[in-house]
Amino acid sequence: MSEINIGDYLAHPLVRYRNHLEFNGYQVDEEDELLLCRHPRKHGLIVKNVPNRGVLIRILYSCNFNVHRPNLLEYVNELNLLFMFMKAYIDNSASNLYMETFCEGEYDRTNFSIVLDNIDYDMEMFINHHQTRECLL
Repeated sequence: MSEINIGDYLAHPLVRYRNHLEFNGYQVDEEDELLLCRHPRKHGLIVKNVPNRGVLIRILYSCNFNVHRPNLLEYVNELNLLFMFMKAYIDNSASNLYMETFCEGEYDRTNFSIVLDNIDYDMEMFINHHQTRECLL
């Protein structure tokens, strides 16, 4: 019988985040040091390890190409005024809307749960914004 080295398994920086997200109902795939997380009732998350700092948590949406860039920028500015915990921005081509937050330090179950609750709070603002359906695909 081969011996499983649990220490090496737990040494991967995203293992505890993955377990936490799976426990909360996310389907998690790992790709290039990222966790791609899907949930049947919540927004998809991308979780990226930032060595010796924490994890960056990103939500990504495609922008509607029919919306003029100044209108899209105004929408993003309004989101940033509403958001308490996340920041929103678009890429240079105005094809993607990114919403991000950062979870500082080593994994902590309580702190990460609070971060996920904070994301849910801001995403409620996002969903209820009157331009969200118009600006995104």
